[in-house]
Order: sequence, then structure tokens, then C-alpha cells
Amino acid sequence: MENPRLSGSINRITVLRKDPSGFTIPVVVYKRATKGKKGSRTFKAAEKATRRMAKAQRRTADEYITRHDKSNRKKKDGWVRDWLVNSIRSENKGVKALKLRRMFSF
Repeated sequence: MENPRLSGSINRITVLRKDPSGFTIPVVVYKRATKGKKGSRTFKAAEKATRRMAKAQRRTADEYITRHDKSNRKKKDGWVRDWLVNSIRSENKGVKALKLRRMFSF
């Protein structure tokens, strides 16, 4: 029997039939093949660490840009004067986003 073309939301088709003793029993006519999880357990920790690092870097960059723009609005070429402070403070925000304590379970 060919697999019928069904909507993606249909997982299984069950038909109720009577057995010789008169009881109604369910018979599965169609069941969608299930796919296993993608990826492997071997690289799960590495993937998690890489994703966390990328998020922390994004947080650092976003924070620095915000501080840079604020310094420029306050004073002409204000970003030059505030560069070191802005860099350190944005880096601290990124380190907090990295959550090293959770990563290494201190």
C-alpha cells in the first residue's frame, strides 16, 4: 500500500475494526516515520559552550555600541575620551552574560 499524501499535522491514522469475538480493536493504518534527534551527544557540551560564547560576544558588542553612541552625543569626539571606560564596562556585561560559574559549576 502506498503512503497517502497527508497534511504535515497528521501523525497517525487509526481505524476501529471488530475482531471475531465482537470486540472493537484499533488498527493503525498509517503512522508517520519519526526522525531521531539531530546532532550527537558527543558535541552537546561543545555546542552549548560555543553558543554561550557567541551570545556573550553579541552582548558585549551591543553594550559597547550603546555606550559609544551615548559618549558621542554628550561631547564632540567623546568616544575617544571614554573609550577605555566604555570598553571595560561593556566587557564586564559580556562576562556576566557568559555565566562562567554555570558553565564550569563552581
